[in-house]
Amino acid sequence: MTVTGMVVGWRLTGDEWDRVTALSERWGPERLVEVIARRWDPARPPQSARYLLRIWDDLPTGTPAEALKGNVVPLRREPAWKPFRNPVKTSASAYQNGF
Repeated sequence: MTVTGMVVGWRLTGDEWDRVTALSERWGPERLVEVIARRWDPARPPQSARYLLRIWDDLPTGTPAEALKGNVVPLRREPAWKPFRNPVKTSASAYQNGF
């Protein structure tokens, strides 16, 4: 967070540190910083990391892996993929070639 210019005081209780550690293990530090950056107001920065814990409470309760499960299949290009070309009109426009 310091690299991005977001500096707060980290005087937390043991339980609060446990929450920070658990959140970091679940979501990763990059994701936690990203969430904070969206709400960060440089004109009125928070003084304590306790404020960050309240923001991180808005993250879904499930793990990121659980969030990806469902009926959505990620699109992957086949290794031998080639764009469609009209075999009859080789000089056809991109639209006519299937784009």
